[in-house]
Amino acid sequence: MADTDTTELAPGQSVPRDNGERLGRSAAGHLVQLRRRVAEPGFVVTTAAEDRDAVLTTEWAHANAAFDRLMRDG
Repeated sequence: MADTDTTELAPGQSVPRDNGERLGRSAAGHLVQLRRRVAEPGFVVTTAAEDRDAVLTTEWAHANAAFDRLMRDG
């Protein structure tokens, strides 16, 4: 994520990365990211909002749905 500047993202805006990962700012302005896991196959979706657990999944569709949900609710 360090190579992608997220400071210019408006709430509700997201950007894809070349490797399929996604970064965005939720409607509440929190950073949300979908990234590929390194240690094991699959994906992790996280948000900088307080009291939010990361979503770990091996399913691309589930990861995208979690990202979209956190973009709306986070």
